[in-house]
Amino acid sequence: MKITAISRRYAKALVNLAARDGQLEATFEQLGRLQQAFACEPRLLPLLSSPTLAADKKTGLLTGLSSYLQLNKTLSNLLGLLQQRQRLEYFDALVEAYREQADARLGIVRAKVQSAQPLDAEQRQAISAQLEKRYAKQPVLELVVDPELLGGVRIEVAGQVLDGTLRSGLRRMAGYLNKG
Repeated sequence: MKITAISRRYAKALVNLAARDGQLEATFEQLGRLQQAFACEPRLLPLLSSPTLAADKKTGLLTGLSSYLQLNKTLSNLLGLLQQRQRLEYFDALVEAYREQADARLGIVRAKVQSAQPLDAEQRQAISAQLEKRYAKQPVLELVVDPELLGGVRIEVAGQVLDGTLRSGLRRMAGYLNKG
């Protein structure tokens, strides 16, 4: 998904308000619940964006949704503003931009770590230490077991892929052998 200037602007405002209230993590968790609600009920977002639904009905729907999901006042207000200005289509990109900006403020770097087998505590700690050293931020690891990797580890972090898998090693070796 493409993060646009519009989604970045709304995310920046939300990060600033959440940081002021000491609610960066809580707001991200609430954004996740809201994103999940929109994913579980795919007709909800188009309904809120529809010009045929009366404004008071949309407001009531948003109020009910905010209450049900226990969204804080700032996030509820943002949701209403997005609906009013017909910007709900940017919601998913806003969530992504919010995470990036909140992580930067918190000094966090997120890494997706794929391995053929589950990693033990020592391996996870070694990966965390290397990422912290490399990026000078506290790493948050998302661990994924992918048996198709054969062996090794593939790490996606900050837009980079660090591929130390057996499969990529075999591909490199095949490339060297085919050149000669």
